[in-house]
Amino acid sequence: MQKRLRLLLVAVALVSSLQAQNQYTLQNIKVTSSQGTSLIKESVTDDITIITKEEIEESRVTTLNEALSRLANITITQNGGIGTSSSIYMRGMGSKRILILVDGIRYNDPTAVGAVAEFSQIMLNNVERIEIIKGAQSGLWGSDASGGVINIVTSNAKRGYHAGLNLQYGAYDTLQTSLKASYVTRRYDILVSGSYFSNDGFSAAGPKHSEVNYAKRYDELGLEKDSYENKTLNAKFGLNLTNNDRIEANIQAINGFVYYDSGAGVTKDSEDPNTYLQNRFCSLALKHKGSLGNITLHYNLSTFKRETASEWGNYDYEGSVGEVKVDDKINYMANSFLKVGHSYQNFEQIDIAPNIDRNYNAISVYATNYNKFQILANSDTIITESVRYDSYNSFESALTGKFGIKQFIRNDFYFSANIGTGYNAPTLGQLFGQWGANPNLKPEKSSTGDVGFGSDMLWIRYFHNQINGLIDYDRTLGYIQTAGESIFKGVEVGYEDYYFNALGVKALYTFLETKDGNKQALARRPQTQVDVRTTYYATNNLDFGVIAQYVGKRYDSAAKQGAQTGKYAIVDFVTNAKVNKYITFYAKINNLTDKYYQTVDGYETMGRSLYIGLNAKY
Repeated sequence: MQKRLRLLLVAVALVSSLQAQNQYTLQNIKVTSSQGTSLIKESVTDDITIITKEEIEESRVTTLNEALSRLANITITQNGGIGTSSSIYMRGMGSKRILILVDGIRYNDPTAVGAVAEFSQIMLNNVERIEIIKGAQSGLWGSDASGGVINIVTSNAKRGYHAGLNLQYGAYDTLQTSLKASYVTRRYDILVSGSYFSNDGFSAAGPKHSEVNYAKRYDELGLEKDSYENKTLNAKFGLNLTNNDRIEANIQAINGFVYYDSGAGVTKDSEDPNTYLQNRFCSLALKHKGSLGNITLHYNLSTFKRETASEWGNYDYEGSVGEVKVDDKINYMANSFLKVGHSYQNFEQIDIAPNIDRNYNAISVYATNYNKFQILANSDTIITESVRYDSYNSFESALTGKFGIKQFIRNDFYFSANIGTGYNAPTLGQLFGQWGANPNLKPEKSSTGDVGFGSDMLWIRYFHNQINGLIDYDRTLGYIQTAGESIFKGVEVGYEDYYFNALGVKALYTFLETKDGNKQALARRPQTQVDVRTTYYATNNLDFGVIAQYVGKRYDSAAKQGAQTGKYAIVDFVTNAKVNKYITFYAKINNLTDKYYQTVDGYETMGRSLYIGLNAKY
């Protein structure tokens, strides 16, 4: 009897999962940034996390920071509220070693303080999915990808007329609005979207752990608010010249204005510092489908402008990354292809001082080979190899590569392994920027590897990364180059399942150990992080979700020194009520328990906050 009952339960779960249409049951999700071409997730050897449009909508996360931290088990630290400077740590590898792409366009700012992409400025109103590929990807993407790649894929237009509207209001006088419209014919397609976000915020600076008023919020201490405003516009256009030839153009403009404070701690609370950011991302592509392969000519341009006013003076920075590349995907057997390419990249920093501009460039050739075949009976074997050669005019040349294998054992149960080498040139900001510049820095060289096994429901991976010549920031000396090898190693465990057409569960766990060249732990990386998301689908039109996160031991300074900024748990709640196929109302409560915590010593985080919203689609 018990055996029959178990079989019945399994059958019900399988049938339910086939019928459900939500974030837990989407199959055959495509990935474009792993091999530089479109493949379904299960056909990729890399460790990949996909945050889908459905997950974004159901969880109602607003910014890229929120999505990475709460939905992908990635560590984020931030110097205040939305829009302020933030850092990302993926398997312990810092922001500079993670390449951020928006529809394949480089988002990393070569002039930015801390050498990071301004991903705190990315809103998610028009995002189709977020692809997160861990491990060294320099063999495909070059510098800045030694720790992995995050590719934000924006929505494409669909056949006919379509439009969408989102309105949200809530805590800290937060207002968010977005609008999207598209039109597609056989000849051409066009999509335009825009969003506006503003809030009064809260004080970026707060009491340090060492100060007597620690754990008191800004309003209790009479600190001023630090507001933020963001305006984002995205436009995409495609024209079919023939059945085999197509032109695509894409532009995204982000204007952000953020107030912040002059440092950590209540004594650094200030009304003066503010930064106005103007970032532009443009691409133009000509695509040709041939009998043997697909040739694409790309031109990508990313421009960054930052105007800062502070008590120390006014500073204007401009930078850009220009890229011209051509690649060809050659399909030479069933489920096998060779992709080869050639690129020129120019990194530039303008007006760091009167009449002084800085730049460097790289000429690159690269190739990726992909094979999918069957060695074991009825079980797929996937093997990938990538190699890239970059010739820099200011640094030594780099030869990087990656090898991956994925063997399915039975059904969706698999074993996988990946190894790769990385190369990270110092940014112009690190070499010649405003804060702690060091023109003597040399490129980092790294290697990464991981092994894993599991299935779509349960998986476990071990990873080991090392960097030679790690570039780090010392509060006294500025940017320095650490001697010896820095090690990042650990274990990741994931579980995801969907029960009885009603309850979805996803849990992610990371254990991390780091050591610099002196065998000392690196700062601001938690030893453990756990993220759990559950969604209860009460009806086809009503769902309730809980997102919980636990951050383990974390120290604000290296060698396990400084303030303890970990050992806390936060919980968010969200609900969506669908009126009909066009209109959905939603509400969310962030930090439901009003937990006081800091990710960086002396900088505030959000308390309990309620938001309500309306989403309409046609």
